[in-house]
Amino acid sequence: MEDVGCCGSTNLRAIDYMGWLIVNARTLAIADKTSYDIVTPCNGCFASLKDVYHHLKHDEETRLEINKILKKEDLEFKGTAKPRHFAEALYHDIGIDEIKKRITKPLDGVGIAIHYGCHLLRPEDVTEFKPEFLQELVEATGASVVDYPLWKQCCGATVLPVDEDIAIRLARDKVKSMKEAGAVFATVVCPACGNQLDLQQLGLKESYGEVYNLPVLVYPQILGLALGMDEEEVGLGMNRVPADTILDHLRN
Repeated sequence: MEDVGCCGSTNLRAIDYMGWLIVNARTLAIADKTSYDIVTPCNGCFASLKDVYHHLKHDEETRLEINKILKKEDLEFKGTAKPRHFAEALYHDIGIDEIKKRITKPLDGVGIAIHYGCHLLRPEDVTEFKPEFLQELVEATGASVVDYPLWKQCCGATVLPVDEDIAIRLARDKVKSMKEAGAVFATVVCPACGNQLDLQQLGLKESYGEVYNLPVLVYPQILGLALGMDEEEVGLGMNRVPADTILDHLRN
């Protein structure tokens, strides 16, 4: 799609609700013209687009008001193009069996803790995303999913601009819970969550006197490695916590 704007995430929603509705309705209206669904690699974008989509589909008064504004750009929200998360598209459109067929370097026996992210799972009636989707996608690589107590807890990414101390504590509690449950590394499906859980580990030694060294990879990175891509191709050089444990496993 061309000429689309930022979703504004939940931050814009808190500041300017109508503005948040308009910018996301505009993106959805542009997608309606293409006859294609929208696939997003970010939980925040997914949540904003899906929430606005759900709102406008069920609130005729607001939909008419928004469409009056969009008409100035010859746009109209019709609701034909659906916003989807990339993990959902992989699960439904490609399928677990097809992914398994293409795995050349399985992550057999590697324990992975999944951080789903707040905006992927909540509110459930809007996102319509089930945790099992991502669990099966991880298991398709040959890895084992590690259950841990704080799997629903926020990583703190959206809290960071407001209260850094709380954001760091949330990340620390999350990583600690994963590590204590036996995870070798963690995977996420949101760049903001991944950056938060990866980056904040660097400061935990100073803040809490704790070192976890838990690599945090976005799911496309672990899928790429399992499909035979090398570390440069999947961008492991951009990770702060080195992913040596998974690389050592793949070399053996």
